[in-house]
Amino acid sequence: MSQTYPQNEYMYLEEVRSILKNVLARESKRHQMDQHLTPHTEGVVEEILSMLEEELDYDPTPQYEPSLAGI
Repeated sequence: MSQTYPQNEYMYLEEVRSILKNVLARESKRHQMDQHLTPHTEGVVEEILSMLEEELDYDPTPQYEPSLAGI
């Protein structure tokens, strides 16, 4: 029996990003006394999400400002 995999591992990371965003969205809708995550854990998830987004949205194309490039 063969398994099917996404074309590359970045697709898994995109799925992880979506899952983390959904976790934070659900948590933000809960009353403070009903939240599942501690404030520290929520902060860790936000930091991981930020780092993951920075990596996934990275554009390797150099961005030059005309004033700095002498144009």
